Amino acid sequence: MRLSWAVIGIYAFASQLHAAEAVKNQSETTLYGALAYSVWNGYSKGEGSSHDLYTHAARIGFEGQERLGETAAAIFNFRFDSQTPTKPDYISGLNFTRYAYIGLKGDFGKLTLGRQDTFWYDYGSAASVFQDIFDYGWAGLSTASKMIRYEKADIGGSGLTLGASAVLDGKHEAIPGGKSRAFNAYEVGATYEKGPWSLFAGYQHTNSDMIYTRDNDKIREVMGASVTYREDPVYVGFDYEHHAGKGEHYALGAIWYKERRKHHLYGGIEMVDYDHQKKWYQGALGYTYYFSPHTYSWLEGQSWKQDKLHGYDVVLGMRHNF
Repeated sequence: MRLSWAVIGIYAFASQLHAAEAVKNQSETTLYGALAYSVWNGYSKGEGSSHDLYTHAARIGFEGQERLGETAAAIFNFRFDSQTPTKPDYISGLNFTRYAYIGLKGDFGKLTLGRQDTFWYDYGSAASVFQDIFDYGWAGLSTASKMIRYEKADIGGSGLTLGASAVLDGKHEAIPGGKSRAFNAYEVGATYEKGPWSLFAGYQHTNSDMIYTRDNDKIREVMGASVTYREDPVYVGFDYEHHAGKGEHYALGAIWYKERRKHHLYGGIEMVDYDHQKKWYQGALGYTYYFSPHTYSWLEGQSWKQDKLHGYDVVLGMRHNF
């Protein structure tokens, strides 16, 4: 595997050197970010009611590219997030790095190195149509440091996209408890788009228990598939996941757009069929209103049951993107 990744990197770089000499380099950088808060009200049997002001998003980042030829470019992304400290000695402010990667893109595809999202996170989890609630506990490694990721989109105009990533972490800093002195996590995935339909299938493996499951446990392997249908004013997404050693997870989400997408009505159902936990399901409804393309507010509610426990959550939030 180490040799194959090296070959991809060398080819991606060397194949663009001649073209880069013939085209004047052009560089561009974009500042982006988001700020959002949610008022969360919840009830759980045995624990009672709880109310909280939740930081939905507080982030700022820089992304850009430099042209290296007619079809090639060097790319980068650096994003900082503000996460609420959970202990008195934790640092507040922009205290978490979400992205820190650099790479190349061109006719050969896209190759990136550093802290970034997985292929699964970008293309899977189609049922997550809500802002705050519902299917946000999906299994799968979402982001990791020391990642090498390759992606080839729309191969030959067929609608097929292939992707893979691996975490090169011989010191076991990104994947604590890893067993290998080289790669300690990897994934492969594919998507296919045809008209309003798109399909996704993926597999992830880690050398230690890093992948969260719906019963607050961790596992090493997950595989799954997603199906989406998009044709205004309707979006429908379905997810299936097999959690190794646990069982199955299913989720279905749908959106109905209204009046040039200013109004979004959406809903979803979700269930878990684990070997030791059969009665785990929830349903949710939501509404989002767009004041502008960058500013919007939402109201969401869900009812859930986990064996003998049950409860509900109601969330009101607002967000601005720039």
